[in-house]
Amino acid sequence: MLDADRMAGSDDPASFAPVNLLWTGGWDSSFRLLQLLLLHRRKVVPWYLVDETRASSRNELLAMQRIRERLFQEHPQTRSLLAPLRRHDVAEIAPDPEITAAHAALASERFLGNQYDWLARFCKQQGIERAELAAGYVGGRIHAALHAFVTSFRDGDHDSYRVGPEHRGTPQHLLFGAFSFPLFELDKLGTARIAADHGWLDLLDLTCFCHKPRNDGVPCGCCNPCLYAVDEGFGWRIPRRNRIKGMFYRALVRPAKAPAKAILRRLGGGAERSPSRAG
Repeated sequence: MLDADRMAGSDDPASFAPVNLLWTGGWDSSFRLLQLLLLHRRKVVPWYLVDETRASSRNELLAMQRIRERLFQEHPQTRSLLAPLRRHDVAEIAPDPEITAAHAALASERFLGNQYDWLARFCKQQGIERAELAAGYVGGRIHAALHAFVTSFRDGDHDSYRVGPEHRGTPQHLLFGAFSFPLFELDKLGTARIAADHGWLDLLDLTCFCHKPRNDGVPCGCCNPCLYAVDEGFGWRIPRRNRIKGMFYRALVRPAKAPAKAILRRLGGGAERSPSRAG
């Protein structure tokens, strides 16, 4: 039987089905976008789920627009490969108790963002199979949760990873079975080395990660994504002054936040909040 993703006897990338990529305007998914467009010459359908509760949504959309414009300017051939961004509101995704229970089961073992719950529900309800999720780096939470469940497979003209069908019915398969993980065996710094080798750093410098950037787009240094960037060896993306602020925030403010929230919950569900509460 022929591979469903390719025509008989053809190795032309145009013969492969378009890749459904979950794009956020961040480093990881933008790196994967560049791999698909510039190395594999694959057609890409980018998806973005709009979460109105996330203050960073506007910055993510602006980053994707900047990257698209620069791509088309520097690499005109990508105009025919990159489809328009498909947006969907998170609030419109229907509940799915089975998927939400699977998320709760895995989140009880290690921190797992709520986005994986609604991403899984979205893909199931839209009938999207093998949506590419640029997560699963070696040493990361997704890699730790799935490393014993994934198997490699040939996805068109490149290798990727997915939760194997033999794990059907497990929380891992219920939550992540709709996704493929093309970066599963890379580490974060490895993507930076590959990007440097191919001359992509100027494009990736247009990505966003800070939840509370200044009006000029400079990262704050104190939000969780900024702190994660420092931990992952990407502190160079944050100005030195803001990195220092982040060091003080991590050492002095962050440890006090959880006890303070617990006290507020006991006093009435956190009704009283300091107007100067740090993010």
